[in-house]
Amino acid sequence: MRQKGIAMAQAVETHEPQLRLEGRQAGKPGRGPIDWLGGWRTCIVGCTIFLLLAIAIRIFQQFTAWKYGIDASSKGFGRTYRALYYSEVLAATVGTLGWWGYLVRKGRTLVNREVTHDEEVRRIAVFWGLIGTTSVILYIMASFWPNQDGAWHQTAVRDTALTPSHIPMFYLFFPLGITITVGTYLYGRYWLPKIYGASNGFPWSFFLLISASVTEVAQVAMNEWGHSLWITEEIFAVPFHWPFVWYGWLASGIFALWAESAIRLFGIEKEVEDEATDPAEVGRFGARREEIEAVEAAS
Repeated sequence: MRQKGIAMAQAVETHEPQLRLEGRQAGKPGRGPIDWLGGWRTCIVGCTIFLLLAIAIRIFQQFTAWKYGIDASSKGFGRTYRALYYSEVLAATVGTLGWWGYLVRKGRTLVNREVTHDEEVRRIAVFWGLIGTTSVILYIMASFWPNQDGAWHQTAVRDTALTPSHIPMFYLFFPLGITITVGTYLYGRYWLPKIYGASNGFPWSFFLLISASVTEVAQVAMNEWGHSLWITEEIFAVPFHWPFVWYGWLASGIFALWAESAIRLFGIEKEVEDEATDPAEVGRFGARREEIEAVEAAS
């Protein structure tokens, strides 16, 4: 009598053919498919970078917003916030095009390459890391900055669309939402073809998630038009803020990404068990050691 485990931790220990792997190899200590510095490194690095970026800009605002950020025509504003605006737009454009281009070029060389189960598990961990990074960016663009923006414009009336609160929100993190959602799709399209390959069509989950980020950027134009020519006061419930709610609904597509890739993990486990050469090993993949010992002791 043996209890069948369902986790994937032990899938990397199977005796599979040594196919060519990509990325950080499981042979390096601490760099396995589900190690913190292995498959999960993308999540740690990505989330940390964007959180630190948002915090750094917020600290910058603390010392410059009231001194230089009130008058967009002043020289002080030009040296600080206008310079920040140009830097953000340039960096986001170059970084986005460079990353997307790399994913397409590299992905085309990988999409038809056979990989081992442990490599596919690592790729799913990286994919989840990208989803985690996406979640952080969506929080920053839809909660962190908007709440500051409402407080700022209820206190200091906007003179142009370039204000200390608008510049990091509208012109950096809103575009980064498109950058990360499309980039995550490209990674799934080429690195996880059994889930998001071209033969499976374009997934509704990514359609909703990418649409959410595009809606946010498009809403910037309506927001500025509305505040300039209709209702100048910053009230959260004004009609031209309503489309921001659509963003929240559309962004719920992100939950389906975890579900779709989790289903593939169960498929990998089944394949690993089917390929096991020793019948005694079937059902042991992923089972916790204490569970196996308890079952064996009782049998």
